[in-house]
This record gives sequence, structure tokens and C-alpha cells, in this order.
Amino acid sequence: MKRIVVLALVFNAALLGVLVQLLAGPGAPRMRAHAAENRAVSQADLAKGELLRVFAAEGFEFTPALRRAFLAYARQQAFAGLKMKGKTLPKSFLAWVDSDPEIAAGVYAAHDKPEDVLLWLYSLRLDLGKKRFEKYRQLALAAALVSAKEGMESDIKPRKPLKLVIPGDPRKPVDTKEQGRTLDMNDHIINFLNENTIEEEVLVDSKGVPELRYDKKGIAIPSPEKKKRKKGQATTKRTRTLYAADVLASKKLQAKFNSYMKSRGFDTRVDCGERVVHWKSKDMVRGEQYKKVNEAYQLFRRAYEAKGLMPARRDAFPTPAERCAYLIRNHEYKFPPKLQAQRKWPRFPLTAPWPLLTMLAADRQPLREREERWVAFRDKGEFHQYGEYIGGIAQQQAMQSARRLTPYPFTYATIQIMLKDGGVCGTMGSISARGHNTLGIPACQATQPGHCAMVAFRFDPKTGTYRCQGGQYATGGDEKTGPFTPWPFASKFRRINRRNGYEIEFHNRKPMVYHQSLAWGVNCGLGPYLDGIMAHAVFGLLPKNQRQVQGVKLLKSGLALNGYNILLVDAAQDAASTPQEQILIWKTFLEALKSSAGKPGCPNGGLYNTTVKNRMFDRISRLPIPKDKKSVGSVLSFLEDEKCSNAKTLEAYRRALKSL
Repeated sequence: MKRIVVLALVFNAALLGVLVQLLAGPGAPRMRAHAAENRAVSQADLAKGELLRVFAAEGFEFTPALRRAFLAYARQQAFAGLKMKGKTLPKSFLAWVDSDPEIAAGVYAAHDKPEDVLLWLYSLRLDLGKKRFEKYRQLALAAALVSAKEGMESDIKPRKPLKLVIPGDPRKPVDTKEQGRTLDMNDHIINFLNENTIEEEVLVDSKGVPELRYDKKGIAIPSPEKKKRKKGQATTKRTRTLYAADVLASKKLQAKFNSYMKSRGFDTRVDCGERVVHWKSKDMVRGEQYKKVNEAYQLFRRAYEAKGLMPARRDAFPTPAERCAYLIRNHEYKFPPKLQAQRKWPRFPLTAPWPLLTMLAADRQPLREREERWVAFRDKGEFHQYGEYIGGIAQQQAMQSARRLTPYPFTYATIQIMLKDGGVCGTMGSISARGHNTLGIPACQATQPGHCAMVAFRFDPKTGTYRCQGGQYATGGDEKTGPFTPWPFASKFRRINRRNGYEIEFHNRKPMVYHQSLAWGVNCGLGPYLDGIMAHAVFGLLPKNQRQVQGVKLLKSGLALNGYNILLVDAAQDAASTPQEQILIWKTFLEALKSSAGKPGCPNGGLYNTTVKNRMFDRISRLPIPKDKKSVGSVLSFLEDEKCSNAKTLEAYRRALKSL
């Protein structure tokens, strides 16, 4: 027996020695890191267990105790994620996050990877500087969430705050008559344009394009027919060198160009016809003629780009930090008092709650494009919300571009080209959205049946309330409008990259009412609204077998805090497994709205109610009909009283009632 004990001791001592050698060997750092990761994961698991325990102890409702338990769990989850990435953040920064309930809720409840949000938030703190970062923390959080959900990599290396630099004109004009080199085809193309002139008549004091007008519902009022020039109205003549557009429009100039190029040794011919495409073209181009015009357009455009007269590509998109810094710089601009009032500056508070700023943070227009529009607004009060509305030719990007092809400091897909070349509804919506975003107003394009509109958040300083409002509507109201912007609470943001399009930005878009509910929820109370976001996050952590009963109870308790949290409504309606439970959710929803009656910016009817009600009817139609007569009769009576429009559902319940 003693021998066995001695042998065991010897074996254990040897094993300990091996472990000591392993921990001191070359693989030691990896082993220690792995152990640290396991500890972090273990702590997160313990925090989750405590969260579920508190959830049960609080009667499956959202309470201050559950909020604390959730935040404790989410912190541990974030710490585990940071350790997995091999990254650390200053304790003082993490303490600052925890000290602000609004920021903490956004970091830990609005994204399933809070560590990514923390990394981005700290990266923005470095770039903006501590003072500005803390002042504009809501904007920074919105940018951090957008960047994290897009899957962009953050940078937390120590550095000084960034210095905002607006890129200059990227064009580098080439001397197309340079001595000592052989001139190429593009040189001769540009030389032809520069060596020939055209005389044109222009109006004196022209007022330009009339502004689009809208009725009280936001529906576009048809513009009156453009009046013909009055006899005797002042005009003047000017002589200038040729544009490519002049050649594409004139058969005479095309022949002259072909002869010129042949004399220089280039068998380059264009044959676009007489005014098939010209400065004021509106009709689509078909067949062989389209092919000929397109070939000529590409020829001249390549020459412009090759010789530094037009950028070959759009400027680079700014970083999230550059976007924030640019918005802050403009927001802090001080006009003289009288001009400040005339400009209505600032147009929107950059300290607004972060759910309203994600639309703004997602806009990635290049800085040079923004700057040209900002300077025009700053110095002349220009704020274009529309452009020149043209016809079917706008459906042909090449033809639309060919009609006004000139040297230009901006390339296609920019607001500047849109204002120069015009377009139809997509262009109008893009001009308006980009103009709003440049001035710090969250805005985006929006879809309607067969039409493109725009939406924007507005702020009423008198009531301190927000609203999400549409514009340029044509085929319906808010009920038929879908903003091209990310829903702040989607798990991922995925952009649609279109080479020639106008950045119809994101997949998984939500209808207008979802974005309107953000404003209503903030108006009702930001704290309770964010509590609802945390309640939804807790719901997502529950086992599936708990969601239909305890989970729904949790969601209803969050909804009772703020009836405008559509995230909770959707989740509760999706989880409820019986028609009776669907009806109870509807009644909870109505009670929550009733409690906010009279608050500014908190509607108690309209599209929001209709959306939730119709969704309830849809869910009931897909759920099993109860088996007992009393329940069937009760549900049927409810559906009839609420004027359910689903005839099949009503008939199914009537048949079921008769059969019982």
C-alpha cells in the first residue's frame, strides 16, 4: 500500500514537472492565451446563467434588476470577444461607456457583437479627440454601429486626432500638343475640340429649372409647361470651343471630326446622326442608332479621362471618422446672426439620439462632392432638392450622359453630374437625399411602386420632437414607401454596389413606418425605448421552448414601457403561437399607446396601428384554429369587430364555429 502511494506521488510530481516545462516552453504563450479565452468565455457563461436566474426571479418581465443582469452579461460577452481577437481597451474608456446608459444600451444591445462596437467607438474617440467625441457621442455611436454591422475593420492603434483634409480636383490636364512626343489618338480628339468653336445664344437673367411643388400629402404637383421665350426677351451670344456633346449632336461636326482624324492618320469615325442625341434630348434611342451614339460617347469620354479633363473614377469614400469630423465641422460653423437665421442653421442636431443618426452615419458621399455643395450652401444659400426632370432617355445611362458630355471636375454617379445632366425620379431622390445629408440632415432615397422618392428625419425645436417625413411622393403615401437605408437593429448591413447607379444602398430594407417609429419612440421616451431594445436582446438569448410563453411576457413588459418599439411588436407577434395570444399582444400594444396620449410627436392612430393590426391578422390566418367553441367564437367576434379584411380567415372561423 505504501509502495502504491509513493509511486502515485512520484507520478504526480513528474506530471507536474511536465506541465511546468510545457508552460515555460515555446508553446506557453498560446496555452496561456487559450486559458485566458476559456476563462473569459466561462465568465460570460456564468453571467448568462445569472441573467436567466434574474429573469425568472423578476417574473419574466423587464425590470431594473434584469437590465443590470443583461448589461453584466453583455459586458462579459464583449470582454470574451475582445480576448478572442487579442485586443484590449482602456478601463477608463469602458467605464465611460458604462457611465452613460444611452451609450451602454447601444453598445451592448443593438449588435450581437458588442466587442466590435466597442472597438469602433474607441477608434472614433482617437480620431475625433476626447472632447469632440464625448460631445457628439450619439453620432459616434451611430457611426460605430454602422461600421461594425458592415463588417469594417477598426483601428485602435494610438494616434493623434485626425486633421480633416478635403481632396482637391484629381484631374491632371495633359498638354495635348506637347513637343517632343508622338501624339496619340486622344490628343488629336481633344485638339479637334479645342481648335474649333461654336456660337450659341443664351438668355440673360435666366431663372433656370422651376422647383417641384408638392401637396399636403407630399404628392408631386405636375409642373406647368415651360413657357416659350417671350419675344424681345434679352439674349446674348457667346463663342466657345467645342464640347463632345456638340459633335454628338451635329452631323456636320461629325463629318468635320472624321476628316480631321483621318488627316492625322486615325481611321476613327463617328456617325450619330443629326440631333438624335443633343443637349435637351428626352426620348430613348433605339436599335443601330443607339450603338453608334454609344460608341461615339465612349470614344470622347475616354479621351476626356485620358487627358485629365474628367476624372476616370469617383473619389474614394471617406472613412467613418472622416464622415463624423466633416459633419461636426459644418455643424459648428457660425454664420453672422442674420444669415444664421436665413440659413436655418443648424438644420438638425448632431446630438440627437443615435437611432435617428444611423441614416446619416451610413451616408458615404466622398468629401469633395459634399464640400462643393456645402460651399454653395454656405456662400449662396444653395440647397438643391431636385434637378432637371427629363424623359425616357434617363433610362439609358450612356445616352443621358452623351447628351451633355463636357469636361467636368466630377465623374458620373455624383450629385454634381446629376445636377448637370438631370434625370428622372431616382436622380431627383438622390439629389435631395445627398443634399440633406451634406447639411447634416439624416436622409435617403426611398422606393415607391414604379417610383423613387426620398425621406428625411426632421426636428422641431419648439416641441423638441422628431419625425421621419417623406418627400417627392408620386404613387402613394407613407404606406407604400420603403427607405433605402439600414434598419438600425438589423444584424448586418450589406450594401448594394452598382457601377452606374445612384447607390440604392442596402439589402433587407424596412418599410417607412419602421423608421417613423424610431422618431415616435424617442419622442415617447428614449430611456424606456432603449430598455425595450435590451428586453429584445434578452429575448434573443432565451431557449426556444421559453420564447412562446415567458419570452412573450418579457416582450409585452418592454412594450408597456414604450409602445412605439416596433422591434418588440414584431418579435412578440412572431413568437405568439395562438390567436388568443395575438389578440392579447394587440391589446397590450393599444394600452401602451394610450399611456402616451397627449405627448408631442406620439401619434395614437394611423399607419402604425394599421401596420400592427394587419400583421396580427396575417399571423392569425396562419395559426391553427382553436378546438373549443367558446374560443372560436371569441376570436371570430374580435376579427369582425376589428374589421379583418381577410375573407378566407373569417370564413374558416365561421365554418369552424358551425361544426363545433
